[in-house]
Amino acid sequence: MIQDPVFQQALPVLKALEAAGYEAYFVGGSIRDALLGLPIHDVDIATSAYPQEVQAVFPKHFDVGLEHGTVMAWYEGETYEITTFRTESGYQDYRRPDKVEFVQSLEQDLLRRDFTMNALAMASDGRIIDYFDGQAAIEAGRIEAVGVAQERFHEDALRMMRAVRFASQLDFEIEEETAQALQANAPLLEKIAIERILVEMNKLWQGKNWQKGLGQMLEAKLWAYCPMLKGPVLEAMLAQVAPAAFSESDLAWAFYLYLDLGPGADQEAYQAASHELARSWKMSKREDQHIAGLAYALAVRQNLALWDPISLYQQGFDLAWQVEEALAQEEAQASLLSQAFSPANLEACQANWHSLPIHSLKDLALNGSDLIQAFQPQAGAQIGRWLRALEAAVLEGEVANDKATLLAWLEDEIAAEEENV
Repeated sequence: MIQDPVFQQALPVLKALEAAGYEAYFVGGSIRDALLGLPIHDVDIATSAYPQEVQAVFPKHFDVGLEHGTVMAWYEGETYEITTFRTESGYQDYRRPDKVEFVQSLEQDLLRRDFTMNALAMASDGRIIDYFDGQAAIEAGRIEAVGVAQERFHEDALRMMRAVRFASQLDFEIEEETAQALQANAPLLEKIAIERILVEMNKLWQGKNWQKGLGQMLEAKLWAYCPMLKGPVLEAMLAQVAPAAFSESDLAWAFYLYLDLGPGADQEAYQAASHELARSWKMSKREDQHIAGLAYALAVRQNLALWDPISLYQQGFDLAWQVEEALAQEEAQASLLSQAFSPANLEACQANWHSLPIHSLKDLALNGSDLIQAFQPQAGAQIGRWLRALEAAVLEGEVANDKATLLAWLEDEIAAEEENV
């Protein structure tokens, strides 16, 4: 395991600390992932050296959390997070410790970790240090708190969301005592910043068994302490949506809104619901707009045999294509949700898009300046109305997308309106 390129690249950092007379180990999730055969992206290092001693070993460094014993060391073009062995106490906000004490014991340091599978260390010779049977938990596919689960969740209530997220990502079961502590301490989740909960929720959605993670979230009633979540809608997600991992979290949220509002809701209702979701979860404006677009596109698609050219134009190809791909996946897994839609047809979606004479208003052969020059309107609002009329006429095949032809068509329309006044 120590032969993994990521560990090999960081190994000189451990050896530099050892050469200076200190203990040093790789710790945490990188050990877990290596044991599971998963990709390792970065490593964390724990040491008996105090922060000032780490700084002396690595003159090039960044001080990112000295009060918590963390130094970001610069070594051969890479940065490594090195943290002194420590204990923590007094979690009044259920997230950050009131007191951090540096210690000289690796076991004491690992005792403050969340789950046994994450409380592992590896020495520079490849030996695994496992004080809490984390390897056995990994082999059994079990998520188990280090020590007393109640204490771990009181130290950091976000660990409860991490538990259900790991259940989704790793397809692991949550051990009984840990699961009971989840349910008993669920109200503490209200103490945690929603941005942190969102990170875990989005990872849950994209896990290989999101249904397992969401099921644990429902069982522990963690959802009740998250904004905008409704138990019956989450249960509908479990019952109706295919178990395959979502390609992105926005799509999962879109399915949630679709199951909440249904195909009868209009675009304004979907936009309002998405905006409230984004506001309460502190999502970005881009996420808000994307989720609203996907959710409404699902509603539109349910009322269609397939994506016709006009519907494609209105929704936009990217949204329609993403929805059609999602429906194809639902159909392949024979989900209950797929039964509410006509069969997915990716070829027709693409063909109908390419058949459109224009793909946006910008594709019209004229613009507002052309209309001003030709007709000199008295009100600016007329320009927008004329452009929309031309857009509809081109899409419906009533007129060719040619500047002279469009101007002649609009001139006739204006003359007809004036006669009817």
